[in-house]
Amino acid sequence: MAAPLSATDLRVRREILETFIAGHIPTRLGVMRALGLEYAEVSASYAALAATHVIVPHPDTGEVWMAMPFSAVPTPFNVMVGGRAVWANCVWDAFGIAAALDTDVSFVSPCPASDTPIAAGVRRGVAYASPGAVVHVGVPAPRWWDDIGFT
Repeated sequence: MAAPLSATDLRVRREILETFIAGHIPTRLGVMRALGLEYAEVSASYAALAATHVIVPHPDTGEVWMAMPFSAVPTPFNVMVGGRAVWANCVWDAFGIAAALDTDVSFVSPCPASDTPIAAGVRRGVAYASPGAVVHVGVPAPRWWDDIGFT
């Protein structure tokens, strides 16, 4: 089991999420500057946040790849929130953006089986989707972290 998150880790987490909310992609340098921390402190917090499944670092760069419900890379889940677009990792996270921000969201995603566009979102706290839309989760929840990039 991972060690509990420190106060610095929690500050770093908040800065990462606030950067996504502002419509930007967080970087260690940006977090370092925003919080007045040393690069090594931010890197250590990234490691702690990754160990507790708060973020997923990109395997090549170590920068944030995912900070649920946000994605730092383009995905089929381009979520409109407050007049701007952010990426979600999956449909579950697309709805999670509405919950995390307590706001309305909308998105259109292609059906993986037919490529038909499916409109979905949350309006006034109620989820909606195109008629007949079904969400299929192909990996059981206890196995998601076996390969979170695939899940």
